[in-house]
Amino acid sequence: MSELINNAVKGVNIIPTVLLGLVLFYWITVIIGVFDFDLFELDFDVDVDADVFQGILVFLNLRDIPFMVFFSILSFIFWILSMMLYRLPITPGGFINGLILIPIFIVSLLITKVITRPLKKLFKKDYEDIAPNGGVVGQLVTLITNIGDGRLGQGEIKRDGASLLINVKAEKDEDIFIKNEIAYVYRKDDDKNIYYIIKIEE
Repeated sequence: MSELINNAVKGVNIIPTVLLGLVLFYWITVIIGVFDFDLFELDFDVDVDADVFQGILVFLNLRDIPFMVFFSILSFIFWILSMMLYRLPITPGGFINGLILIPIFIVSLLITKVITRPLKKLFKKDYEDIAPNGGVVGQLVTLITNIGDGRLGQGEIKRDGASLLINVKAEKDEDIFIKNEIAYVYRKDDDKNIYYIIKIEE
């Protein structure tokens, strides 16, 4: 046990250890009521290479999972995998150890994506409570990314008191949609949880 603790604070290993420590501190403060659960929630609606950025968010489930939930799971997995390095014939906390942390972090992201996938339903807003007539299909959606060439994007349905973010794709391959364009939600693929959109006839 003492060997594990020593490795956890040695050299570059301090990085995953500090991250995990911050996560533990955050949840303790939330439990005792010092901070609110959503205090560190981030607004991801930024104008930086929107297509790529939004695609990454969708891939990692960060459009459906609160950031701190995702980050907490990621930090825990990253720390566990990092601590397993002490079994390798390399110097704990050394330069090679530091280089290996990079692919370990990427692997941790992928594992976190898999783990958080079942959690999406717990945090996803209830469509029937937001959209009138009990559904999203048939509503108008404002696109927050460019969409075309079979790419997956994001759209927002604005309602009083709440906004609903949905994953969208063009129904017709030849249709190209630009950011902030308003489209019509044509149908839903229940298996993939994707809504297909079409152009509004002018």
